[in-house]
Amino acid sequence: MRRLPRKAMKNLHRQPPTRKIYYIQPRYQGRTALTFAVLIAVGGTIFGWLVDRDIGETLRDVSLRGHYPMKTAYEAVRELLAWRLVALWAGIFLAGAAIFLLLVRATHRGAGRAIEVFRGSAGGDLSTPSRTRGLAEFARFGDQVDAARGETLSLLREIREEAASLASGNSPPEEFRLRWDGLKRKIREVAP
Repeated sequence: MRRLPRKAMKNLHRQPPTRKIYYIQPRYQGRTALTFAVLIAVGGTIFGWLVDRDIGETLRDVSLRGHYPMKTAYEAVRELLAWRLVALWAGIFLAGAAIFLLLVRATHRGAGRAIEVFRGSAGGDLSTPSRTRGLAEFARFGDQVDAARGETLSLLREIREEAASLASGNSPPEEFRLRWDGLKRKIREVAP
């Protein structure tokens, strides 16, 4: 019989890790999942209400007639229930498809505007606000891009002012060298 060290024996009793759902973008995926869950819950509620009402009426009509030509009550409501299930499936499918297409459209609009902003920034336009549309995440992203562009613009203004001050030539050589080194450091912050 082979003897294992204590450390190895402890590892044998560990359970395998449980799987978790990892969201790539929790704000976006969480809202989307919640939207579809609400859609299904509303569809189920409407289905339950309609089926309860219609089956109740059908069974009441059958019982008032006083005879039951079918073996079970299910035979009286089978067709009604089948059509309601088809309507439930079709309604949830169509509503889900509509929500999906709206999400795709909003994502496309937001991403398209963000791409326009980045292309404009690459072309030198740092002052136009992003005004990103679409989902709330794109609006937040647009605000972050605007803040970064604002910081870059203020840094560029400081660099221009410092360069104009250095170009005037009113500084002694030692101060000029220190200011020049500071200016180069600021330029490296903008364009490394």
